[in-house]
Amino acid sequence: MKRFFLMAAAAILAVSALYSCKDNNKKPADDGFDVSGIIVPGTITVPSGETYKFKFVGGLGPKEGDVIRFKSEGTRKSYDCQIKNITKEYFDVQMNQDLITGQYRFIVVRGTQFRDINKIQINITYNIPVEPEDGATVYGIVQCGGQGVPDAVVSDGYVCVKTNKAGIYQLPSAKKNGYVFVSVPSGYTVNSDGVLPKFYQYLTEAASKPERADFALVKEEGQENHTMLFFGDIHLANRTDDRTQFTTFTSEINNFLSEHSGQVVYAMTLGDMTWDAYWYTNNYTFTQYLVDANRMKGLKIYHTIGNHDHDMKSSGDWDTVVKYKAEMCPTYYSFNVGKVHYMAVDNIECTNTSGGTTSDRHYNESVVNDEIEWIKKDLAFVDKNTPIVVTMHAATFSQTSGASLKNAAVFASCFNGFTDVTFVSGHTHKMWKANPTSYKNITEYNSGAVCACWWWGGKYNRTLNIAQDGAPGGYRVMTFNGTKQESYYKGTGRPASFQFRTYDRNKILLDRTFTPSANDTNKAAFEEVVKSKFGKYGLASTENLVLINVWDYNTDWKVEVTENGNPLSVSRVTGYDPLFEASYTAQRYNVNSAPSFDPFGTNHMFQVKASSATSTLEIKVTDDEGRVYTETMKRPKMFTLDTYK
Repeated sequence: MKRFFLMAAAAILAVSALYSCKDNNKKPADDGFDVSGIIVPGTITVPSGETYKFKFVGGLGPKEGDVIRFKSEGTRKSYDCQIKNITKEYFDVQMNQDLITGQYRFIVVRGTQFRDINKIQINITYNIPVEPEDGATVYGIVQCGGQGVPDAVVSDGYVCVKTNKAGIYQLPSAKKNGYVFVSVPSGYTVNSDGVLPKFYQYLTEAASKPERADFALVKEEGQENHTMLFFGDIHLANRTDDRTQFTTFTSEINNFLSEHSGQVVYAMTLGDMTWDAYWYTNNYTFTQYLVDANRMKGLKIYHTIGNHDHDMKSSGDWDTVVKYKAEMCPTYYSFNVGKVHYMAVDNIECTNTSGGTTSDRHYNESVVNDEIEWIKKDLAFVDKNTPIVVTMHAATFSQTSGASLKNAAVFASCFNGFTDVTFVSGHTHKMWKANPTSYKNITEYNSGAVCACWWWGGKYNRTLNIAQDGAPGGYRVMTFNGTKQESYYKGTGRPASFQFRTYDRNKILLDRTFTPSANDTNKAAFEEVVKSKFGKYGLASTENLVLINVWDYNTDWKVEVTENGNPLSVSRVTGYDPLFEASYTAQRYNVNSAPSFDPFGTNHMFQVKASSATSTLEIKVTDDEGRVYTETMKRPKMFTLDTYK
């Protein structure tokens, strides 16, 4: 624990020490509007509505009539502040009364022109007296614009309390986690540091010494109709050309945000944003991940921890998350948007004993008892009719809806009595929807991966980044209209209507034509893998079968096929996706390397038998929300990589 406090304190001190007197990427303007001498501290603390004195050098400061604009990096709001008392070296800024704690861009405005100087962390204090009560070791106020917010839930991950009518909370915390967080109430949001919403405060005093931690909220209109994006298994590691590929994803998300401008949009990850094995060998950790993630502008991302976000060079379930807690956020927590209660859960229990010298990746897919107890306490403040959405890394239920998590029954029973519970998980890089019969109030989406098969498919062909079950790399889009939920999976770089892929079995033949650059040894190795693992695709067929992979399928969907107006019998089968073998397995052998990942026998595959090898099929897929997706499949349909770009 001491180690975590030291790391957190060091991080805070490092941020506070940063300053810049000049943005080196900005060239002085020809019109004399040069304010590059302004020194912008990394962090300032100022009472609400008071003035703060800034310094400038070389005479390159503001002029009378200029305005300082603080533009929030989290809420995208701007606050204009008047400049006063300009001297040869200093000037005062009158802080806007509405300014709240958060990360901002420091911008000088002169008429219709502006100069963006640097980033600044502004900590706003309020003259609201709060004293600790007996037994409280952490106390403070949850406020919005200087007014206390009642009934907000505050927790240290063990104890949960509510604020009183004045917005004040008193928490008897042992400070074991080294932080305290607010479950952001409905109708409010928080400022953010880039993509990281700042709903938590680090603690620095001894466990027995009371210390104050305040939370500043911002009112947010329109939450009842909001969108939540779910990003599974991003797995950035500075390998397989992953960071370049990721820019396609971030560009798409920015386009999504632009198209939904003025609407409430958040995101949650499903774990494995990074890959611990490459923290040390490739120098790619949370710091580098946040640089890449911050290409998504104006999006708050609530993060969920995965097994590869644990430091496996540490040992046990506690030390392996020290880095994550210090650099990302709490490992489990909750927040509210509109009528929905969201929870992020850590269900990776590390059992490794490496002792800091080697990586030992042993863990249970389980929710530990302390967290189970916290979940119950958090949910005690939530109405039973409130929709609950829970993110986690490992799936609780399998693709056949059986238990997958080690203590699935214990975990799922925490939600007994709630009418509408949705789990969203990752980890497998595959897709299925589980409806466990023992928990009819729970639905789980094991929701695919942004990276698909660890970015390998996209390394060889940008448009064929697909996972072991044939699903494209992508993300889930979940919308709420009040309590009504709708959801779909969106393949990166594909339209929302792209929900299935078809194969003409007569044209599938996985042979040496897919490994033209391989040496003879690897050509033979590919043929042997095809023969031993999915031999039918290595054999020619004239059965006139057609395969349809519907990756987001569940039993409430419908798959219909007609041939010359006549309906064909559609069978749901368990099978491998042949395009995964062509776009990944073959390509690894084609560069004389063995593949690391096996195909997955998915049950979202369908098969029909046509009467002819050349007939055109009309394929219609209707999802569980009534949306219809179609393809006119002209046959023969060639099985080549170019066909499916």
